[in-house]
Amino acid sequence: MKPSQAFGVVVRSLGLLAWIAAIAYAVSSALAFFWPTYRSGLSPWWHYLLGVVEFGILGTVLVRKAEWLVRLAYRPSKSGAPDV
Repeated sequence: MKPSQAFGVVVRSLGLLAWIAAIAYAVSSALAFFWPTYRSGLSPWWHYLLGVVEFGILGTVLVRKAEWLVRLAYRPSKSGAPDV
């Protein structure tokens, strides 16, 4: 596996972790909305909903646009040397 391919795997893995975080925030948002007294000092439910949107967008960009980030990080060399 070339370094650029490994970097692509890392980028997509971070995107999947962002989606998992979005799901966790969605659960927290639902709990805060339907049961606002389950924990004192809890942020309003819409704060968690904003986290769902942010992490959802971030995860989608990292998973779907990984090739673009790999091309940005590993620009083709002008010498034509292979990416070992």
